[in-house]
Amino acid sequence: MNRREAKRLAETLAEENARAMANMRIKGHPRPYFLSHQLRHDEEWRVEAKFGALTVDFHEQRRNCLTDVRVGSYRNDQVRGGALADNATDVESYDMLRMPISGNQDGLRHALWRLTEARYRESIDDLLHLRAINLSYVDEHRELNSLERRTSFEDHSPGRLPEVDPEWAKDFVQKASGIFKRYPLLRDGAVRFGAVDSTRVYVSSEGVSVIHSQPLRTVEIYAWYLSPEGYGIPHTRSWLVTDPSELPDLAMAKSEIARIYRRLEALSKAPRIRAYSGPVLLDPKPAGLLMHEAIGHRLEGNRLLSSGEGQTFKDAVGEEILPEGINVHDDPAMERFEGKSLAGHYPYDDEGVPAQDARLVEDGVLRGFLTSRMPIGKRHKSNGHARTAYHARAISRMGVTVVEATGGLSDEEMKMAFLEEIERQGVPFGIRIVDAYGGETSTDSYNFQAFLGDIDLATKVYPDGREELVRGVDFVGTPLNAIRGIIAAGARHEVDNGFCGAESGYVPVSTISPALLFEELELQQKPSRPLTQFAYPMPWEK
Repeated sequence: MNRREAKRLAETLAEENARAMANMRIKGHPRPYFLSHQLRHDEEWRVEAKFGALTVDFHEQRRNCLTDVRVGSYRNDQVRGGALADNATDVESYDMLRMPISGNQDGLRHALWRLTEARYRESIDDLLHLRAINLSYVDEHRELNSLERRTSFEDHSPGRLPEVDPEWAKDFVQKASGIFKRYPLLRDGAVRFGAVDSTRVYVSSEGVSVIHSQPLRTVEIYAWYLSPEGYGIPHTRSWLVTDPSELPDLAMAKSEIARIYRRLEALSKAPRIRAYSGPVLLDPKPAGLLMHEAIGHRLEGNRLLSSGEGQTFKDAVGEEILPEGINVHDDPAMERFEGKSLAGHYPYDDEGVPAQDARLVEDGVLRGFLTSRMPIGKRHKSNGHARTAYHARAISRMGVTVVEATGGLSDEEMKMAFLEEIERQGVPFGIRIVDAYGGETSTDSYNFQAFLGDIDLATKVYPDGREELVRGVDFVGTPLNAIRGIIAAGARHEVDNGFCGAESGYVPVSTISPALLFEELELQQKPSRPLTQFAYPMPWEK
């Protein structure tokens, strides 16, 4: 979408917004006091190949609109519980989110009219339901406003999107995946390329009008290795960037596939660990994953408004929650770090608020939370962290989370500190987690307060410094015990770009972290069951 078309869309959205605010009413029920539209135009390409043959060739343009209708007042409206449950798919408006992708503006106006009408009726229904709930239950946050007021401003500078070459992408994935045939124990695998160009057009009844664009590019190598003993070991290596120049070329991809195969061969012969509790050294990316799961989600401000949440740190502002010298902040306005693009970057959040640097933990002391426009305190101000993927109401989410340590140690000093801790505890070995590829956590009060990280590569580290590959474990823990066990942090940082899923959907995030040394972490066995070998060889096997 070019700038002229985006500006025309912004004008249409503003006109329809004003028309709805002037005319939308149902007798006996409140009129809207706030209305916003965020139209999202995405153009996506996906190609995939297996063993040299193209299996996916996908291209699509799509538009949807996130419309927020608020009834009542800034002081008291229909949204409750931090909006964590405002993600229903069985409401009328869910089927009206898709917008026309081209043609005259009347088709767009009609689609907006139907969506806004449905959202208005649903908002009134929510308000009536909330009033019924308040007959029986006390609103713990009745002293807080429902929505923060914002002043009008305009920014129609979306930025340039890099070109996509689908023919190059198809040639790349076919040639890269073709070398899987060189490795006999790779029984399955794929090379994938993806590109999404996103343009967001946001307007509100407060006079905010914003246009911004964001590119995402991905290359993913997936390999599935079946050992002679029947153990299937999957491995995924991915690049998620906003700058296409950071993607691997064909030679790099082939080299990475060879490296993956060697790693899988070694892992298939490595001993399994059933369980472990003791000193653990997390390399930067796994350390960032742990901080994301154990700390990040619990500092999302909207969770403090939900009675169903554990609210681990609600009353802890000004208290020490991390060891002295550890700082954590989240700054989606950062576009790059040490030359690497950040997938979690955005200039404005999904409530039209400029992205700001949220100072969360300073010298181990909790200073604040990630916030949206839903107040969590009397002196509340959004720091631009409201995010959503599709239909759910935007809630506070991480963007670019940065973990820093005063006086961080070099890699050699971290290894030495690890060996000293192993010796101090008198244990036969410690565990170093080199790579991890995902995680999850539970933050609600009904479930256990815990987190899990999926380990991709780990080693046993003996007191003399020797390292030995191990397999078959994930790291687990409870957040408070884990973070209070940090005894050292590194100086070197690494960027981990990925996607985070929560109540408002999957959004791109970045974590920047050093290595972290823990006095104690727990590992648990991965689910695993040996497979029988295939009945006959693959076509190119002798």
